[in-house]
Amino acid sequence: MSVSNKNIFGSRLKLARKMAGMSLQDLSDALANRVTKQALSKYEQGEMSPTSAVLLAISQALKIKPDYFLRKKSLEFGQILFRKRAALAKKEEEAIVEKVRDYVERYIELEEILNVQTAFLNPLQSFTIAAKEDVEKAAVTLRQAWNLGDKPIANIVEMLELKGIKVLLIDDADGLDGMAVFTSTGIPIIVVNKLGKPIERIRFTIIHELAHLLLNLSVLEDNHKLEEEWCHFFSSCFLLPSHMLGQMIGGGKRSYIYIKELVSIKEYFGISIRAIVHRLRTLSIITDTYYQRWVVYMSKTYGAKDEPGQYSGQEQGKGFDLLIARGLSEGVISMSKAAALTNTDINHLRKEYGSIG
Repeated sequence: MSVSNKNIFGSRLKLARKMAGMSLQDLSDALANRVTKQALSKYEQGEMSPTSAVLLAISQALKIKPDYFLRKKSLEFGQILFRKRAALAKKEEEAIVEKVRDYVERYIELEEILNVQTAFLNPLQSFTIAAKEDVEKAAVTLRQAWNLGDKPIANIVEMLELKGIKVLLIDDADGLDGMAVFTSTGIPIIVVNKLGKPIERIRFTIIHELAHLLLNLSVLEDNHKLEEEWCHFFSSCFLLPSHMLGQMIGGGKRSYIYIKELVSIKEYFGISIRAIVHRLRTLSIITDTYYQRWVVYMSKTYGAKDEPGQYSGQEQGKGFDLLIARGLSEGVISMSKAAALTNTDINHLRKEYGSIG
């Protein structure tokens, strides 16, 4: 390896180790002490180079393709906004960040190969928010700018991907709800933990993180509690426009609401009953007293998280897989390159795309 390649390898090795949540000693142990902690440290610092056999062993221990170490560019992030349910250890945070970096790097490389990059434009960049009611106006403005109408959004992840936003759903970080960040080149990234969450909550969290990316909440002067409240409000308004909720609930004030009414709205718009009831109070369709009765009823009847009704939609990104299929079918990428980009075993990929000549 040349000096420059040594440095590239060392940098990538450190990122890969963090992605796996391993210390130098952890990695050495995973290699059955075939490589010492000291040697691994020297690899990362560019003072030594591994043999091909050792490089393959490290790749296997870290569960990544050897191509990972050859990427010359490392994606840079701006300020990362974590939303946590519990304290995350630094090692856990680093692992999440590096998994996101790896995924987005592979996605961007694939887009560059196929020359299909989508520049992101924030429709709310110049939108001024001075009070909470402006948050709802921002949600309406965004729906209009993206030509979404006022009906339910079937697949939010797919919709955001088409707008140039990278969305990653993970299920291995129990203490994390979501994460939002821009790359240094202006690419917005949303990460949502789907572990143990119903689909309505996943959808709500995705839009909550979108609010963190798009809204200028400087008026709150870093009041994080209010920021979370306003981002929740944005998510509710975006997923279920006020006039649509008014139409479905009958308009005007209500002194009594059947649970079946709320289940119908939930299953149509993909938003939880708890969020709907909270919204009804915000719109003064129900009183604060009646809202509190609903909170108590839901807690006693269904527990802290469960509720009746089931939204039948799915939230999954298709953009990356479609680009892989396109690249293979057009002969732009080889099967081995596709395996590297998807971090998948090439034999598994051959079975999946067996119809491609």
